Amino acid sequence: MSLFGRRKRQALGIDIGSAAVKVLEMSAVRGGYRADRCALEPLPRNAVVEHGISDLKATSEAVRRAVSNSRSARRNAVVAVSQTHVVSRTITLPADLTDREMEEQVMIEATQQIPYPLDEINLDYRVTGGARSGSDDEVMITACRKEIVEDYIAVMELAGLRAVIVDVGLFAMERSFEFVAATLGESLEGRAIALMDFGDVSTRLDLFLDGNVIYSRDQNFGGRILTENIRSRYGIDYREAEALKRTGDLPQNYEEDLLGPFRQAMAREAARGVEFCLSARNGLEQVDALLICGGCCQIPGVAPLIEAQVGVPTLVADLFAPGSGVRASKLVQRYAPSMIKAAGLAVRGAG
Repeated sequence: MSLFGRRKRQALGIDIGSAAVKVLEMSAVRGGYRADRCALEPLPRNAVVEHGISDLKATSEAVRRAVSNSRSARRNAVVAVSQTHVVSRTITLPADLTDREMEEQVMIEATQQIPYPLDEINLDYRVTGGARSGSDDEVMITACRKEIVEDYIAVMELAGLRAVIVDVGLFAMERSFEFVAATLGESLEGRAIALMDFGDVSTRLDLFLDGNVIYSRDQNFGGRILTENIRSRYGIDYREAEALKRTGDLPQNYEEDLLGPFRQAMAREAARGVEFCLSARNGLEQVDALLICGGCCQIPGVAPLIEAQVGVPTLVADLFAPGSGVRASKLVQRYAPSMIKAAGLAVRGAG
């Protein structure tokens, strides 16, 4: 199976994170897309470890519940492996090659540049643009070990679905960034925009320049810290702590003792991420704006706090704000900060 997939068919976007499965159904409509159905289903702890599926059965059961709760009738799925499991290389090839000639050249280059035997990987490629010479194409080769891809396919099959495309998480984020960028109402040409995704066990910063990611970094920080603090403080199990974190139905001292300090920690991590970004020598002196997403971004007041700490205009990334080209029901809109990657997958199955 190719990582990118080329056949168009209606499918669900299914984002398997470390703490939850996010399901989103999108349809192509005149003038853009419509987000019809979605669901979020918590995963058992350690079902996904270090961006890899460690418990196929538990993960597939969560996927099955999420699809059922979404009330979608689609049984095809678009899923994504983490960028941490992917090897990408960019090569230059003559622009006048036929598809067969290009495929042959890609395989030759892959044997030299991909650090795994070809029979142990799933490999795909795409033309990403013209090279500087004007007569050549830049071609990105992407490879992932078969065992990683097969785990995602197996999870879909166990859940009664069919994985028609196995994508790469970074590519899904790039597609979603286009929707979010369109909501800002101004040209972003030449501007550096950081997108920071606060996950359960890690936070990822992707820096976009003219719509392309030029820098990425994962930080060891996430919402599980707050869940563990809740569990420890109130003497409850992890699952209950996670549920109460989402509802906010906790004692009055929760805001002052746990939530407030966690918001401050989010702001410090954001500042740290931007600082590392600027020190990476990308030729940039500043980040022009910071967009934040992930479940933690639904905590009230977190965006202004981060903006004050970082000194950069900060907004919660909203896929469904006016101008994005994606219309959504109020129910789907509630999950917007958590659906960034899922949207980048779902658009490939919009039909």
